[in-house]
Amino acid sequence: MAESAQIALDDEIWAAGRDQAHGEMSIAEAVDWSCHFYGHLFSVEGPTDAEASPAQTLGQILARSGVDGLTKTDGRYVVVFRDKRSGKVTVCGDPVGLMSVFYAKIGGGFAIATDINSLLALPEMSREPDPSSIAGFLTCSRYKLLVDTTFYRDIKKIPSNHAVLLNGDDLTIHRYWLPDISQDNPVMVSDEEVVETARQMMLDATQDRVKGEGPLAAALSGGFDSSSVVSMMRHLDESKSRPFTTISFNFGSDEADEDDLIDAVSEMHNTEHHRLNVLEKPFFTEMDAIIEANAGPVLESGVLLLWKKKAELARLGMTASLSGLGGDELFMGRMNFLADEVSKFHFRTAWREIRAVYPFDSSTGKRTSLKKLLKANVLSPLEPYAIKNYRQAGPGKKYPPSWVQGNLVDQGVLDGNLPRAAPPRASTVYQQDCWEVFYYELLNGGITYHSIAGDGTGIDTRFPLLDRKLIEYMFRVPRRLKISDGKVRHVQQEAMRPFLPPELLRDHLKKDFHPVLDAHLRREYTEMLEPLFAAKSHLSDDFVDWDALREPYQAFLDGKAKPYSLWVALCLERWLELKT
Repeated sequence: MAESAQIALDDEIWAAGRDQAHGEMSIAEAVDWSCHFYGHLFSVEGPTDAEASPAQTLGQILARSGVDGLTKTDGRYVVVFRDKRSGKVTVCGDPVGLMSVFYAKIGGGFAIATDINSLLALPEMSREPDPSSIAGFLTCSRYKLLVDTTFYRDIKKIPSNHAVLLNGDDLTIHRYWLPDISQDNPVMVSDEEVVETARQMMLDATQDRVKGEGPLAAALSGGFDSSSVVSMMRHLDESKSRPFTTISFNFGSDEADEDDLIDAVSEMHNTEHHRLNVLEKPFFTEMDAIIEANAGPVLESGVLLLWKKKAELARLGMTASLSGLGGDELFMGRMNFLADEVSKFHFRTAWREIRAVYPFDSSTGKRTSLKKLLKANVLSPLEPYAIKNYRQAGPGKKYPPSWVQGNLVDQGVLDGNLPRAAPPRASTVYQQDCWEVFYYELLNGGITYHSIAGDGTGIDTRFPLLDRKLIEYMFRVPRRLKISDGKVRHVQQEAMRPFLPPELLRDHLKKDFHPVLDAHLRREYTEMLEPLFAAKSHLSDDFVDWDALREPYQAFLDGKAKPYSLWVALCLERWLELKT
């Protein structure tokens, strides 16, 4: 890497090895290395110098153990390490990948940034779009998420838990952290010890993220995860007098709002609670700001909700907030473990588990279909990939979707085969699914949306349930302590029992706000889409078959389908308009 190679961080251009500091960026100098750091370092396992800055601490780890040494750290950070003797450079985010890092080769050098717009601001940077990324985005497949690419051909993303290693002109990508997803090393202690360990890990992770003085803030939806985080935050506040602001969405409907549960938690822990009436104003108001902050369309319209919530926290004077994101992925799981039981000929166990949710599932309050249970949780997971690809269909979905231009496959822009998850591979269907949901949908989906909304509104969001040590532990906890006999969250429920009000610990049905939201949005979607359907041409015509989109559009208006396809097409069209 040349001495003049550029590093763009926090909207600034940095030359490798330059002895400067900016904002939260700090630089530690030693005889043989320099280290740039941006973000938060929460904890490090093993001996450390209490007086050292985060940059010095990480620099010492990297100098001593290389990038693999970062597997014993917890935080939300970006680090750039340069070995002065060899000139080799290491660039990565924290082990879990809670902060996005983008990079590009330009002008014979190398540039990195925590957001794409910093790179696009460079005069040498090409703005040529990447057709493959655009086409993959439209398929709404978890395996087509932008894990290592962006919507720009020359700008790449460092995948979560990976590092870029630079040696002269050579660039390599190295995965340096991975929880044990094999189940070859399960936790072998009593159930009570598992609960106690998980409880302490959750408390430690929360403590790391609320250190210091000043007001507390957190999302409080009435769900188990957000309620747990709020309860732990107040439990750790020894004075019990620290100002504490909580916030929730209000949809104006008993079918969607969890007012009784929210009030129980807020009153128990003396928080100043704010309800954000998200349907009072046009819902899509922030769409352009979100597209511009992301430098491209976003897959989930739910990022609009995040933006509204964080903007309200900023209006209230907050700068940081805690979230319960990650609880579902770590403490639950899905019933595709039935496929594992059947493949091992454990038919009696499989039938017992089926009977726990058939013909009535107490967790949803709905009747269930034996045919659908077996198809979704046994037949589909065990169906060979070759047969799925021959049928051109995954679990009930054709690929590519009808609204994606069919000639993209012929042009080589989009692979016609069903997308597959990249390695690693777990030893069970259940564990593999847990990893894929965690990696693709959470780290490269939900976390990304939080970052977009947080950066755009100035709110630093922290996720105690995504603490690295807790993640590693929960991937080793046996499945039966997460989901079995029709029950979920055994470890989490028992761990949080001392801190939660009784209303949260009793069995209750979690409300789904999406039907209420979708019903409200039918008019707004109509107002935005009808002119596009009437138009003779669109900027997105190379990717979207607008005639084919009429069918899912009508199904949405009739209340028979979700608006996923409508959102991605609308978002893509709007991005292309803003680009031009």
